[in-house]
Amino acid sequence: MSTRDTALPSSTDVVVIGGGIAGTAMAFYLAREGVDVVLVERGELNREASGTNAGSFHLQLAIHQLSGQGGDAERDRLLADARLSLEAFEVWQGLGAELDGDLDLHLTGGWMVAETEEQLKTLRDKHELEQLAGIETEVVTGDDLRQRAPYFTERLLGATYCPLEGHANPLVVAPLYALRAAQHGAVVRTHVDVLGIDVHGATGARRFTVRTSAGPIDAARVVDCGGAWAGELASLVGLRFPVRSEGLHVNVTEPRPPMFRPMIQHIGRRLTLKQTENDTFIIGGGWPSPAIAPPRRYPTSWHSAAGNTAVAVSVVPGLADVRVVRTWSGVIVFTDDFSPVVGESLAVPGFHACVSSTGFTFSPMFARQLAEQMAGPASASPFPERYSLDRATHRLEFR
Repeated sequence: MSTRDTALPSSTDVVVIGGGIAGTAMAFYLAREGVDVVLVERGELNREASGTNAGSFHLQLAIHQLSGQGGDAERDRLLADARLSLEAFEVWQGLGAELDGDLDLHLTGGWMVAETEEQLKTLRDKHELEQLAGIETEVVTGDDLRQRAPYFTERLLGATYCPLEGHANPLVVAPLYALRAAQHGAVVRTHVDVLGIDVHGATGARRFTVRTSAGPIDAARVVDCGGAWAGELASLVGLRFPVRSEGLHVNVTEPRPPMFRPMIQHIGRRLTLKQTENDTFIIGGGWPSPAIAPPRRYPTSWHSAAGNTAVAVSVVPGLADVRVVRTWSGVIVFTDDFSPVVGESLAVPGFHACVSSTGFTFSPMFARQLAEQMAGPASASPFPERYSLDRATHRLEFR
């Protein structure tokens, strides 16, 4: 599949901006529905968050979803998010067959551990919500935890276990989506910068002109799949997205004989830990890396490398003499109000977005649903109002 030499058409139905998992999935699902689609990416496909995350596949409510504010509204949101995770799980279960490829998906189960009474209470509260949502988790403490997970430090007071968590290979999924999109007729172009988006009064094929470094493209619709840069793209049409980005750091170790298979997360500290199929350990959890403006990349940080591995060793002491052989850093997007930004703008009709925290897990599901909505709006289910593209723009206007 050529992505650099393919001619950029002067017009199309849909321009998708961003070549990560959300953008490539959008291109695939739209093209499969028979929609004329062009994907443009300013760098290489899968080069940012979609290809630099730790590949964790989450079902348990994660620490970044728990705002700590309490109240009925937060409880409703968390229940909705938990049910959403189950839907994402169903999509991932069939994704390999849908894309006709091996995604290196392993459902190993997952622990979320607690070291303090306060953290253990949070785990119990989280467990109750997950049960209500239909997610299978259990709280394990004391001797039961020691017997089932002898690799944990004895300082742990407890953990929740979910049998359906695991990990996939982040280097595989988005490129496979892009390949299948091209095979269904999508035009996929890399090294194309978006310089501006003009919104015209006309409807139909000339609703937008996307000005790029490879020439302008007229389009009826645009989908913002810019991830960490989604807010900058939205601002080109006058929208303000409630998104922010952070650099994040990941460590990889040498291989060791199998020690554990479940993924491990911490409810109160920055840690995700997994032993891969080739017996190396991938240690992540959102440790920061300094923000550097493009085209430079997020640099690695000794502070994060040391801090991240120290937390891992404090939870699994058997890692103490395992050598780190590689580190990398990437970027991750968060939404300030914990809700995704998915759907079509009412303020700028025809402008769509597919952006979420934990995007590696959720993007296939959101992209498929949004593509179905764009291809057949009469029969598609609407997205919840809290996903609205206009919510932050409206707050800004009414202040």
